[in-house]
Amino acid sequence: MKIIADENMPNAQRLFSHFGDVELVNGRSLTHEQVKSADVLLVRSVTKVTRELIEGSSVRFVGSATIGVDHIDLAYLSEHNIAFSSAPGCNADAVTDYVFSGLSHLYMTKGLRWLSKKIGIIGYGNVGKKVYERFAQLGCQVCVYDPLKMGSDSTVNFVSLNDVLACDVISLHAPLSRSGAYPTENMLAERELEALKPGVAIISAGRGGVINEDALIKKYQQLKGDMHLVLDVWHREPVINQQLVAIVDIATPHIAGYSKQGREKGSWMVYKALCQYLKQDICSERKQDAISSGAISVIEIKGEGCREEVLARSVQAIYDVARDDVRLRYKYREDKEKNVFDWLRKHYVERDELHTCFIHSNQADLSRLHDAIGFKSYNK
Repeated sequence: MKIIADENMPNAQRLFSHFGDVELVNGRSLTHEQVKSADVLLVRSVTKVTRELIEGSSVRFVGSATIGVDHIDLAYLSEHNIAFSSAPGCNADAVTDYVFSGLSHLYMTKGLRWLSKKIGIIGYGNVGKKVYERFAQLGCQVCVYDPLKMGSDSTVNFVSLNDVLACDVISLHAPLSRSGAYPTENMLAERELEALKPGVAIISAGRGGVINEDALIKKYQQLKGDMHLVLDVWHREPVINQQLVAIVDIATPHIAGYSKQGREKGSWMVYKALCQYLKQDICSERKQDAISSGAISVIEIKGEGCREEVLARSVQAIYDVARDDVRLRYKYREDKEKNVFDWLRKHYVERDELHTCFIHSNQADLSRLHDAIGFKSYNK
């Protein structure tokens, strides 16, 4: 069996080599010639799996180690009886950690006291749900807009898009869609962005193209810069809008879900799906070390400073999103790489998820807050 796998897919050789020969490739530049003799194709979101890529090939199984499927021609796969599996939810913790690292940065650099703010979330999929739950557990006033999920859970505060746009903090986690009853491409364009209030914080860690970037720049100018922006996704990736980069607080190259554990979970979920497709047992030896433990095991909390500061110090000890922003800006200034965006993703400096670290504090309220934001505590 021949397996073609994206070179940025963690543990690909170790997990899949017992099925057959594994060839690692550049997912962005993958060609039909490379794929035509493969039996299994394993990709990430940078690879467009289209008719042109796999027609006439021997591919019978496609696995995407990502949560989204907008890069996959699902209709073609179904028509040609090609099995498919993705990894929904694999990076939900990682993206949620990114959101709170972004807020931690905004507090540390601009004094944004977000715990008392009204929080709005767009999209209630695996990631949006996780973000919503953490804000709710922190005691924040939180609401969510997702017309496809509206009313699905009476415990969730579903609201209109206008209600979310009136919030102080807006976190975007909608998939990119161009058809259907509620297409999301350019969902936040000039008319919608008019509703934003001065001082609003926007965190975009879903898909590029949901926000109209020209309209966002225009609104920023109208507010005279009184806006906080944390952007991980861009409309024309891997080309990014440098005019927009110049005004945002944090700019990162679509790596919100790139935690070590999140990416490993994606590979593991696809591995399990391939085992099921091939009717083979899951190898216990591979399962044992498929997901890594964290590099920092314990943080001792002294409780000095306001709640946002205490949380920010803890979060940034595990993952400070500013490091990814600095690295992006430096590499674009240096301009030595042919494709800076993909180079940054390929050579990403790995990070752990918050839940890999235990919190020790003798203050019950601080322990509760750290539990809510994603850490583990000794008293659990």
